[in-house]
Amino acid sequence: MPLIALGAQPEPESVADPVKELHRGFVRGRSGQGFHRQAISDTVRKPSGIHNPLGDPISDPVENPTSQSLDQPLHLSLPPWSRIGVARLVIGADLAYHVDVHCATRLLTTLQKGFRRSSVKLAWTVRRNSYFDSIDLMRVAEQARQLAGVTEVAVVMGTPPGRSMLTEAGMWPAEAPEAGPSDLLISVRASTDTVANRALACVEELLSASRDTESARVDVPPRTTISAARGSRATNVALIAVPGAYAAIDAHQALSAGLNVFLFSDGVSVDDEVALKRRAGARGLLVMGPECGTSIINGVGLGFANRVRRGPIGVIGASGTGLQEVTTLIHRFGGGVSHAIGTGGRDLHAAVGGLTTLQAVGALAADVDTRVLLIVSKPPSPAVADAVLRAAVATRKPVVACLLGYEGATPTGVRTATTLEEAATTAVGLVGGAVGALARPPRTLTGGARGAVLGLYAGGTLCDEARRIVGGGAAHRFVDFGSEEYTRGRPHPIIDPSRRNAAIVGTADDPTVSVLLLDLVLGDCAHADPAGALRPALAEARARRGRLELAVVAHVVGTDQDPQGLERQEKSLRELGAIVCASNRIAAETARAIAEGRDAA
Repeated sequence: MPLIALGAQPEPESVADPVKELHRGFVRGRSGQGFHRQAISDTVRKPSGIHNPLGDPISDPVENPTSQSLDQPLHLSLPPWSRIGVARLVIGADLAYHVDVHCATRLLTTLQKGFRRSSVKLAWTVRRNSYFDSIDLMRVAEQARQLAGVTEVAVVMGTPPGRSMLTEAGMWPAEAPEAGPSDLLISVRASTDTVANRALACVEELLSASRDTESARVDVPPRTTISAARGSRATNVALIAVPGAYAAIDAHQALSAGLNVFLFSDGVSVDDEVALKRRAGARGLLVMGPECGTSIINGVGLGFANRVRRGPIGVIGASGTGLQEVTTLIHRFGGGVSHAIGTGGRDLHAAVGGLTTLQAVGALAADVDTRVLLIVSKPPSPAVADAVLRAAVATRKPVVACLLGYEGATPTGVRTATTLEEAATTAVGLVGGAVGALARPPRTLTGGARGAVLGLYAGGTLCDEARRIVGGGAAHRFVDFGSEEYTRGRPHPIIDPSRRNAAIVGTADDPTVSVLLLDLVLGDCAHADPAGALRPALAEARARRGRLELAVVAHVVGTDQDPQGLERQEKSLRELGAIVCASNRIAAETARAIAEGRDAA
């Protein structure tokens, strides 16, 4: 097979031909007839037609292709899809002499996916000067996705992150007009033009209905944080969830209005965070965040908080889902929470210095209803952790600390916990509660083939804890879909699980994975039925796996008082064939045991 100038290749005439041609190349290669390594090296180094998911051309040369060196750049180069790119990949079809069967299978599968994707139809529109809350947009998109023949629906504001997300997903055409942050972008991918346009009209109707309902509730909505504060003298907390570029400005306005701040937004710089927290401290106010997912103040939940019993345990968390895990377990053990103060994930980093955590310690020290302090964090700065723990001990109230990954010494008087579950049981025990051991899954449910654990998490702290428990080196993999790289320009996976669901389906293509480890997070602002949202993805993944077994282990973070219902969600998961565990610790240990061929009971 001669080397052909890459720029001269025609676009494939039919969907099947390039895949068949590549298959023929692999067959030739396996028989020892193919040897053109430079062909594929040229393919992946050419700047035209082949891009990574960020839209940048793949330019690193592959001098001596092997299974390992080719799989990564080729797999990354395929989305967003380009048929011209496929034609160029076909040129290197006879490289298979240097590629193992697993790599070949993945490339062929991805080619077929890409062609299926290229055959769908796209409909889009721009609504000028139409601002909608991200929660409303998520719900509208979710409803429109239920229409038969609809593959994907995206409804986002025209901010740079929103436009970038649509472009990366191949859902915003180059001919679309310029859009600004106040414009609404709607894009639908479907099986036919008719279905796509019908779904587009459905989105428009749902948005209009949402706007009509909103108008009926509020005559003149406030345009700024300060004007909202003036409208209610009883207000003392501002909840801010705007794009990161504007979050610090809104937070400063809230402080100027004398409000404490719950800052849900991510994308806020460390310098802005420190400035906000220092200004708040000087005014006797509290800044919870940025990236603060959860707080409970005087029994009122903010963000993703769960509905838990009131009680004498005060919780401080530089971790959203970590705070949710301990508060829901405290509730399950019969205990209660006085306050749960989220600080933002960076608060215990050296650059921030624990500013909010130290304020929260002081506030809970003065609270007569708080008898025990429980501090939860992702890996902290050793110096900051020491200062915070010493301040907590100085309150003369019992202190429990779960600082995941922290290996430094702790002051006398601090009871350390290595897992979130242990932290909850210790705190409940300190207030006189009788804590029994959580049940493990039944012995009969834990069979399975050996292999790797793939943890697909909505909660970062839960993901980090599971990674530490499972261990085992590079074979096991964990993804935190709640991290900023996945939430930029789109709802958090606790609200919209579609991105994680796509990854679950993708698990079918990796035969090395034998256990799928998941978290489901309940609460007032969470998805209305997270277990139900998993059903199509799990069904498709298992169908595509065929006889190759895939065990699913899941933990539900929630209580019997949450609107989704803890028991209902756990029952739904069991009906889907999942092994449901009572804590994240038990789920991680169960997944590891199954992957190692051991009995998890």
